[in-house]
Amino acid sequence: MSQPHPALSPRQRFLQERQRRQNVTFAVTIVVMLVLALLSALVLTGIVPVPFGNSFSKAEKFATSGKVPCPPEETLPVDPASVKVQVLNTTSRQGIASEATEMLTAAGFAPAEPGNYSTEYAGTVEIDTGIAGVVDAYTVARFFPNSKVILTDATDKSVTVLLGTLYDGALNADEIQQILNSTDALTAPAQCLPLSDDDLERIANGGQSGAQSGQSGQSGETPESGAPEEAATEESAS
Repeated sequence: MSQPHPALSPRQRFLQERQRRQNVTFAVTIVVMLVLALLSALVLTGIVPVPFGNSFSKAEKFATSGKVPCPPEETLPVDPASVKVQVLNTTSRQGIASEATEMLTAAGFAPAEPGNYSTEYAGTVEIDTGIAGVVDAYTVARFFPNSKVILTDATDKSVTVLLGTLYDGALNADEIQQILNSTDALTAPAQCLPLSDDDLERIANGGQSGAQSGQSGQSGETPESGAPEEAATEESAS
């Protein structure tokens, strides 16, 4: 037969009650921390939208200088003859800028003389342009597979093509014709950032806000990349 439990003293009952409250508080704290951690993970992964600061987040998502801009939706390529483009060789390989320039000429462009760029580009092809030249740049990019359009601070519509170390040569005549026969809209790359409404309006207006400064610039001016200042036009190296 079990012995009856001795009655607890007032102090023992006090300590027992305090321990119970501490255990409950600790358990609630752990649950709250787990819930906050779960919510933080969902927000960081984009599953749950942030309920505040949306205007700031959206402002940061627009393409700025140095980023890859998306072409306007459902925009068709422009007439190649209207594009102001120059090809620069960033590598030690001889003649690739001249070959790429000949390819663009065969595609209907009227490119400037090819040149060299003092800083080597480690990628395939970088195509630099300002806001006004985004559509022109993506029109050119169709002829350079795996190329990347980069936004600069240029105020005109000039386009500069930088051939990098991974560039594997110009397209052949059949490939050029296939692109010219395409009626597809310009394709936005996966990692591009949208343009702001003001930038889209400027493109729709033909870049008029920067027309005067663009007329005074040299072919291929891209202040962000500095290509024109460092470019040379000696045929032997380009």
